[in-house]
Amino acid sequence: LGDYVDRGDFGFEVVAYLLAQKLLMPNKFLLIRGNHEIRDVQQSFTYKTECHEKFGSELGEDVWEATNTVFDRMPVAAVIDKKIFCVHGGIPHPDHGGGYISAINDIPTNLSNPSDDCPLAWEIMWNDPVRQEDENEDESLREELGLNSGFVDNDSRGTAYSFSSKALDSFLKRNDLSHVIRAHEVKEAGFQLQQNGRLLTVFSSSHYCGSTNEAACVLVDNKKIRTIRLDTRS
Repeated sequence: LGDYVDRGDFGFEVVAYLLAQKLLMPNKFLLIRGNHEIRDVQQSFTYKTECHEKFGSELGEDVWEATNTVFDRMPVAAVIDKKIFCVHGGIPHPDHGGGYISAINDIPTNLSNPSDDCPLAWEIMWNDPVRQEDENEDESLREELGLNSGFVDNDSRGTAYSFSSKALDSFLKRNDLSHVIRAHEVKEAGFQLQQNGRLLTVFSSSHYCGSTNEAACVLVDNKKIRTIRLDTRS
């Protein structure tokens, strides 16, 4: 679900392992692009520095650029069993292709600068769900959501959108889907079921940035979704 780098001291090793698995099982191993598979983001975090420290300035720059060349070509979404929509961030605004997932097929397959070149891809990598308690308690937020197809500016990130449970329901119905599985947000237990149980956030990087969060993963089998919490206690 993305964000393979900028998550600790072993970003390069994680990428090398994942790409090796892709080579071994090209039809069974799918890597989705997250918002940290973008050069500008990495330069504000750790991955570029990590490459330089491990390989030296010249070779490190080559390694960093080579891995990003792969990231530029990663898909931003996948559908499991024709029912479960998987992305890093969230659902896009319906301004893009009427809110149909078929619009994703028009995203360029070599996308180095999604912030400028493809707003649809950018939103899929950055959007977040509105917290249910905020939606329930904030009348002005509800009014703004009602005026904008269930979307508001994502103030916490300073880019993209946040979407309501009604926006999610409309998206799922429009595309004949049942659930969305996404990452992008730290959850204390490693996962959280949100928006009337139709959106699952899973975060598999434990103790992120010195916090106490656990990690989790998801198993989808025969249209059943199972969340597995990983014991990362030392």
